[in-house]
Amino acid sequence: MRVNKLVVGGGLAGTTVGALLRERNEDFLLIESSNRLGGKVETLLTGEACFEFGPNSFTDQTDEILRLVETLGLKEEVLEADPVARNRYIVKGGRLVRLPGKPQEILTTRALSFRGRLRLILEAFYVPKKTIEEESVRDFFSRHFGPEAADSFADPFVSGIYAGDAAQLSLPEAMPTMAAAEAQSGSLIRHLLAQRKTAKAVPKSYELKQGLESLFHRARERLGAGRLRLGEEILEVAADHAGIKIITNRGVYEAGTAYLTLPAYAAAAVLKKNFPDLAVDLSRIDYAPVVTVHLRVPRSESFRFEGFGVLIPSAERRRILGVLWNSSVFPSLFGDKDHHYLTVYAGGVRDRGIVDAEEAVIRSVVSGEVKDLFSLSRPPAVLHVRRHPRAIPQYVLGYGKLLRSIQDRLSRLPALKLAGNYLGGVSMPKTVAHAAALLRD
Repeated sequence: MRVNKLVVGGGLAGTTVGALLRERNEDFLLIESSNRLGGKVETLLTGEACFEFGPNSFTDQTDEILRLVETLGLKEEVLEADPVARNRYIVKGGRLVRLPGKPQEILTTRALSFRGRLRLILEAFYVPKKTIEEESVRDFFSRHFGPEAADSFADPFVSGIYAGDAAQLSLPEAMPTMAAAEAQSGSLIRHLLAQRKTAKAVPKSYELKQGLESLFHRARERLGAGRLRLGEEILEVAADHAGIKIITNRGVYEAGTAYLTLPAYAAAAVLKKNFPDLAVDLSRIDYAPVVTVHLRVPRSESFRFEGFGVLIPSAERRRILGVLWNSSVFPSLFGDKDHHYLTVYAGGVRDRGIVDAEEAVIRSVVSGEVKDLFSLSRPPAVLHVRRHPRAIPQYVLGYGKLLRSIQDRLSRLPALKLAGNYLGGVSMPKTVAHAAALLRD
């Protein structure tokens, strides 16, 4: 079968490409091996609660994700996070500590010692020069703000976004905006103060009234059955005299342009036979495992869960990475007003083994740590457990060099485009922005 453009993969990147091609009225097909669109974005919506098994929300970090929502006719379905979500916490010495919400709160925050606060404030006046070519996120924060701030802020922040290790992630690849801020202003504090009046200084968090997966339900409706091939497995990608050939378990497709939007490891598998060098590069990308656990806590408990959630530094030696307080952030999605609903993330590079543990062990670990962390009178009810053995790509030191190698190989294959959260950023907004940019090239 001959088609002008072929999208392989129905996750966020593939769905973005498909939706934009449909808006442009182009000739294309989208092939997805499962029977649904969405990839790791999956929602269970009941009368009592909204359960997200992958991402829990998205931000306006880029404009493209809001444009995608509007393109799919979901603008009126967008929910903005409750103002209480501005309260964000870390664990320090076994206790929950609220993070500074305003610059002046740095002076009194319990997240740092007096010496740590003083060292952080001095960043506005003096920043030591970088002594190595590529810094880790931890090295960067330590150089700017001191080791205590690196351990209290950078470490849990990286765990919350990447489920990774701040000492191993590349600052220019994992947090390019910070590298750009330093290049522009030298001091991050001075840069942030200059940006305070801009709308993007503090990104807002959003959900959809029917959960994040409703984006993909709408995309499926808009694309139409004629453009979708669900439940079709990709076996091989090969060169074609006029573009790219995709071989599946149902047939052969010839396309002028193919957008391969699978995870890096899956893309490597289908490219291995005919593009071995590109496949080797893609197979080198590591993914952190994550376990998602949903909990229910009676509102009769003394802890009020008024905030976005809490992240846990590795120094605290806990097996969970963080806890989101979903029913406080998006209260309209939770009809059960007698309970708090929480999402716990465990595993990551900090504890890879938990993803393979017996479910009873996962339930016991998570409920026990949450009970202890919030001083609950009884263990919370564990409602759902979902394992993601390869959840989040790790932008480790050397990642930029690896990406340049991948791009160099792709430059010789103009008919093949790659997209996914291992390119351009792991967040939903950045994944959408990167996918959208492919159609502008």
